[in-house]
Amino acid sequence: MINNGLQMKKFTAVLRYLISIHLLGMLFFTIFRIILYLLNSEMVAGVENKGWFFMRAMLKGVQFDSLVVSYITFLPLLILSIFVLFNKISRKAIIVINIYFIVLYTLAFSIYSSDIPYFSYFFTHLGVAAFEWFEFGGTTLGMLFQPEYYFYFALWAVSTGLFVFIVLRVSKRLLNKQYSNLKRTDYKYYIPLTVLLWGVCFLGMRGSLQRYPLQIGYAYFSNNSFFNQLGINPCFSLLKNLNSTKKYNNVNDQMTIDSAFLLVNKALNIEPSQNHFAISRDIFPQGELQKPNIVIVLLESMAAKYLDYECLDGKLTPFMHELISKSYYFENCYSSGIHTNNGIVSTLYGFPTLFDKHSMKNEVRYTGLPVNLRNHGYQNLFFIAGNPHFDHMNFFLMGGGFDHIYSQEDYPQDKVVNVFGAQDDMLFECSFDKINKAALEGKPFLSVLLTVSNHPPYIVPEKYMNVADTDDKKMTRFVDDVLKKFIKDASKQDWFENTIFVFTSDHGKILEQPKYDMPIDYNHIPLIIYSPMFKDAPKRFDGFCGQIDIFPTLMGILNMPYTNHSLGIDLLKDRRPYIYFVDDNRLGCINEDYFYIRNITTSTDKLYNLNDSTYSNIIQKEPQIVQSMKSYAISMMIVAEYLIKSNKASK
Repeated sequence: MINNGLQMKKFTAVLRYLISIHLLGMLFFTIFRIILYLLNSEMVAGVENKGWFFMRAMLKGVQFDSLVVSYITFLPLLILSIFVLFNKISRKAIIVINIYFIVLYTLAFSIYSSDIPYFSYFFTHLGVAAFEWFEFGGTTLGMLFQPEYYFYFALWAVSTGLFVFIVLRVSKRLLNKQYSNLKRTDYKYYIPLTVLLWGVCFLGMRGSLQRYPLQIGYAYFSNNSFFNQLGINPCFSLLKNLNSTKKYNNVNDQMTIDSAFLLVNKALNIEPSQNHFAISRDIFPQGELQKPNIVIVLLESMAAKYLDYECLDGKLTPFMHELISKSYYFENCYSSGIHTNNGIVSTLYGFPTLFDKHSMKNEVRYTGLPVNLRNHGYQNLFFIAGNPHFDHMNFFLMGGGFDHIYSQEDYPQDKVVNVFGAQDDMLFECSFDKINKAALEGKPFLSVLLTVSNHPPYIVPEKYMNVADTDDKKMTRFVDDVLKKFIKDASKQDWFENTIFVFTSDHGKILEQPKYDMPIDYNHIPLIIYSPMFKDAPKRFDGFCGQIDIFPTLMGILNMPYTNHSLGIDLLKDRRPYIYFVDDNRLGCINEDYFYIRNITTSTDKLYNLNDSTYSNIIQKEPQIVQSMKSYAISMMIVAEYLIKSNKASK
């Protein structure tokens, strides 16, 4: 290789090698970002100036990608530039650096390939919570090795293979040529150049010329949540998430623990006591104690929005609408989190979700509904479709007041259709026999059924192939029919007239183009409480509530005395000003007019007027509303965290 008629210096050749791989990394990250956009283009359907937003997001992406690539490049640049200044560069050094680049970029490409489907499902980039599922081995791997994920495996394999091929080609050209060493007179040029390159790379690692290094909040430039997140590099986001996770729950810096308890005690109408670091309150209801059976159905991913949908023969969920017409229906109910383990704990024990913390992965003991009912003579049954150890369910529930956990091990093995176990019709059929057996024992029972059919990978029965346009809607109709059959069969049993049925969801699902940084559909869920015992049904409640309120509301219906250690309220007696909920790194608080969001990774706040079609952040315009919603939500989260960490969730 000749440069200006002279043999190229080793320094220049090594610099070309490093720049080539640096730009190659940038190119691959840009391609991944374009694929993310194309596979989620429905999220920006109808957006005006879409092309301009796309270009802005891509430019933001270049800055985030440059930061990640600069971190990867810095060490080889430092080592090779020092070696070449002393004319010590060798074939072995280049081979080692090749391995370094290949390993790190293989990891980076795996993160990006995984982030694309994760983002499509959760509308947030890959976080620490996703990695907790890998401890469940076979179940998690079985979920991943499904046809809908083959594309992402192929994307990772092709991008990695192509990257390796190009890196080896570039390094081969470097190794197969003869280059001249630096002479003494060259150092007056190459030493300053080396320092300059180190400085440029360090600047790339900061990502900004401003006082503070690049932060995730820099990616937010519009009122469109998808484009705001498109520019973020998931490797950068994951590292930031790891850092925030070390703090456990970084809303703690927003309020002292004393202030949080004072606000929570006031919100829950708790009388001041000497121990103000507690929320326990003794409930002595008036009226006769009742001991009806209770059946709770936690419907997988059943967003409230599904109830608004139509299919080819009418309403998508006709039976749920029929239930609503003769039940207590809470139209503004929200799940505490976005994962099944969150929904179980919040529904049964009345505690909110702490961001990306696994709700059942601890040794905290709650009282909640199962323990209180068992203390009053109930037998408690829990039914799941799949592996009883997935999400630590068996460990957590057996220590949380349940007498029996029924799972795929208790069903005919030919009915186990995928990694998540049996379809919902088999779950209900098998549970029905167990419930009948429990009823014959003469004790009241609590039965909780956790469905799974509306979770991908979908196994759509032949009968439902043509009822709707998407697999999730087809499965929603299937689940609706399963519920109808279950209630029909139950109505023929002696225990039916003395039973309260609760139909809700573990969490919602993103069904339409998200309008805000937190997709409301992911937390907005139905809550239907039905019983032949209710003489004043139907009733429709428009107050805002959450899964955490189900436990004390049921205890109120039973007129059962108990000590409420939870953050829930009796929805038939009390009313909330707001309800709060989380995803892995954001806290939301909502009422009929406003939606407040706190991003714990970026430490930023946003406020939206739900009646404003521009979806503009009005955080500066409504300081009093912001303060009210923020104080309410953050105080609840701080108190919940304190009680859980100090093992006072049942005291």
